[in-house]
Amino acid sequence: MGPKQSVSRTGAGERTRRKIWPPPEGAGLAAAGLGLIFIAHLAYGALKVEASLLAVGASALLLLACLATPAIRRDLLRVRGLALPAALFGLVLLAGLLSLTPLGPAGVHPVWAFVGVSPGSATIDRSATTLELIKLLGLGCLFLVGAATGAADGRARTAVNLMIALSAIFGLWAFFNFTTGVQYQTQRGRLEGTLMSPNTAGTFFAMMVIVTLGPLLRDLRGVSAGQALQKATGYWAALIILVGCLLATASRGAALGTGVSVISLLVILFFAGRVRLGRVTLIMLAAVVAAMVALYFVGERLVERFSTFEEHADGRLEMFAMHWRAFLASPLGGYGLGTFDTIHRLLLDASTFSSMWTVRATHNVYLQWLEEAGLLGAVPMFGAIAAVITISLVRGLRRTRMTYVLFALVAANLAVLVHGFSDFALQTPSIALMWSYLLGLQFAMSQGSQR
Repeated sequence: MGPKQSVSRTGAGERTRRKIWPPPEGAGLAAAGLGLIFIAHLAYGALKVEASLLAVGASALLLLACLATPAIRRDLLRVRGLALPAALFGLVLLAGLLSLTPLGPAGVHPVWAFVGVSPGSATIDRSATTLELIKLLGLGCLFLVGAATGAADGRARTAVNLMIALSAIFGLWAFFNFTTGVQYQTQRGRLEGTLMSPNTAGTFFAMMVIVTLGPLLRDLRGVSAGQALQKATGYWAALIILVGCLLATASRGAALGTGVSVISLLVILFFAGRVRLGRVTLIMLAAVVAAMVALYFVGERLVERFSTFEEHADGRLEMFAMHWRAFLASPLGGYGLGTFDTIHRLLLDASTFSSMWTVRATHNVYLQWLEEAGLLGAVPMFGAIAAVITISLVRGLRRTRMTYVLFALVAANLAVLVHGFSDFALQTPSIALMWSYLLGLQFAMSQGSQR
């Protein structure tokens, strides 16, 4: 072996080692936060009370670890603009706490007098409301963990890449179980992984399709159409897996949410000056072709479900009307967080018992929040989320770095918000944890790295 070859091979080996070790910035924090989220996904969405409380406790411990680490604590304390969403979130917690007492806007609910319990409270189920308040505190903790992660560009980049990789692995595993029948599925012919609902899985994969598009579009800058498939091979592979899984869920709401999010992402990038009209056209054409191919292979069930949309919509509208009337009967304070199941049982009659006895959510997250928390609790919650997304977008338009990834995170919110009109994914604790983390991540990223 000649000296040149020896030097060349030695240099190549050193470069390879440098890519593997040391790990990228923030790998430990990203692995801890995302590990918690994906363990919750694997624990059947942390739907059991014990699992959800463990996730809340782990979120609190993770936030304490961030605060105990000087560098991370300094970055988190430098994040600007938290006062408004924090104040609104505080009002939500305050409304929930008041409902545990007789001091709610409508006073003590009559159910307590009926069962002979005094003093009563505004909520009709104290234990359920207390549990929901604990879960909300966990979501707040993970939001701050996401903000601590996003406060430095290097950590944010690591977190997004790790999330895409973990999602692709989760998708492959879910698809294998779906095609082989190894794992029990609540609905035959629809992929759901361990999230206990194909529609909930649809929300997960819809979010991740949009998140993956961010770094993929970034890496395609300045690349010709002929070279596009040779660039960003890892992101392309992840996108194909995630789109395939999304279609296999046959979730109409998730498919619509994805479409709205993709269009929104391209509009944001166009007005931010990140893509030219010609490239937008090329991307849209490629997306249409890819969607048609995917629909041909794994989307037959989704097409079939769109054809029966009107049939399923009638049942949903009947349920929405039932719970809207319940909201109107107690519009200010609602019936207490986490009390949907009790409310629903009280609303059933002979004509609706057989078709709606097994329902565990309104299939509309906005209506359920209004019914449970009333205007005093729901409006601040909606406002806190709107404030985070709006501030992230406005500040992001002033940034020059990490914008593709940031705008993808902002657009991914729409996949959750659109699907929330027709389903209950956010009632699944692991999905709520994941979205809280992403909201915190994008909020801090929009400010720009502090070092």
